[in-house]
Amino acid sequence: MVLQKKIQLAMRNGTYALLMSALLVIGLASDINAQCETWNGSPKMEEAENAHSNYRSAMKIKDMALAFDQWKVAYDIAPAADGMRDFHYMDGIKLFKDKLKAATDDAQKAEYKDAIVQLYDQAAACYASQSIKLKGCADQACYDAKVNQLMGRKGFDMFYDLNSSYEANLVPLEQSISGNNEVEYIVFEPLANIVVHQFKNGKMEAEKARQIYARLDEIAEWNIENNDQYGEYYKSTQARFRAKYAEIESDIFDCEYFKGKLKPKYEEKPDDPDIVKYTYNKLLQEGCDKEDPFMKQLEGVYQAYAAEENARMQAEFEANNPGVVANNLYKQGDFEGAIAKYQEALANEEDANKRAQYHFSIAVIQGRKMGKLQDARTSARKAAELRPNWGNPYLLIGDMYAQSAKSCGKDAFGQRIVILAAMDKYRYAKSIDPEVAEEVDGKLSRYNGSLPTQDDAFMRGHKPGDKMSTGCWVGETTTLRVIKG
Repeated sequence: MVLQKKIQLAMRNGTYALLMSALLVIGLASDINAQCETWNGSPKMEEAENAHSNYRSAMKIKDMALAFDQWKVAYDIAPAADGMRDFHYMDGIKLFKDKLKAATDDAQKAEYKDAIVQLYDQAAACYASQSIKLKGCADQACYDAKVNQLMGRKGFDMFYDLNSSYEANLVPLEQSISGNNEVEYIVFEPLANIVVHQFKNGKMEAEKARQIYARLDEIAEWNIENNDQYGEYYKSTQARFRAKYAEIESDIFDCEYFKGKLKPKYEEKPDDPDIVKYTYNKLLQEGCDKEDPFMKQLEGVYQAYAAEENARMQAEFEANNPGVVANNLYKQGDFEGAIAKYQEALANEEDANKRAQYHFSIAVIQGRKMGKLQDARTSARKAAELRPNWGNPYLLIGDMYAQSAKSCGKDAFGQRIVILAAMDKYRYAKSIDPEVAEEVDGKLSRYNGSLPTQDDAFMRGHKPGDKMSTGCWVGETTTLRVIKG
């Protein structure tokens, strides 16, 4: 009765620090009877029962001040009431929570918090010793389950209302999950938050974090399957505590965990390329062996998808970029295919400069690769029309004329007339496009020695300045220029 007298004195004087000092020793076996004392056989039984009835009624009408005063009387006499209920502990917790909300003094808040924790411990000790009887409970197992339930609620309050240290908070929460699977879902999120915090800050080993996760998941799965009333609550809470654990999952779990997590999602939509891609890459990232049967299965599906996706993207790219495709075909030696793609590009292009480039590319292929010189000249002229002051089309025409000199000229003199026509194109290119000047100068220097000689012209009755026809496919008229000889 020493403990009980201390508690009574503390309550009468309002000295809660003294109350807490008294409650700190409730775990001792010698104090079990005191903290679990009932009003049965007490000379103050009627007073206790009246106080019990009064404070319960006051709580119903929210008169918490009156309720607290009457609760103190009932608690002083019989903490365990009639030994068949825990009202004096649980209601005491509610009353101290009410005081905590209104408190402004830090020291007073600390005292109220301690009182709440100790009342939980008192109730748990009374159930553990079977000093408070549970209806329908025939063995210690159901009393232990009740103790674990109280520890879960204590841990919940320590986390959300009491702002207890995580080290202290972890103790009741761990105890709450140590028995059977009939654990309240309210403990899942506080425990997961504490575990993640402790692990991140180097205060918990990965093995322990994994063990707690496995236990929470086991409890959740059991209740989702068997708890008809609250199964959905366990399901949603499971999703939230798993989401919290996701912050550290790569640090504490191995490949098997991630397979167990991701495989069901894959099996729900095995044809969804995004899920296949994510699952394969995530498992690879988490250290799964490529030779693992599931990984091989994913790899096959993923490669098939990748090939199909690459083909689709390539087709889309080619449809949107026929000019690029044409250039690739040209490099591969498929000149007909390249021209077809350039023509496709022309059909869908409105920009004049790009159209000019496509026509010029066609001209280059026709003239230099396919020997279709007249077609090439037509294409080059189209390019020149679309892009004024661009010398390249005229350089190309000049090159084709020079290339045709031997086949067009009936003799050496005629061949030199065709060279003159080529040189005309070079000079024109230089006159409109300074960027080709250096190239033109090189070509002119090379062909200056191929001009008709003065003697050849005289022998044929021509003089410098005469208009001369090239004949052949070139079909140009040029001005005769000669060199001595």
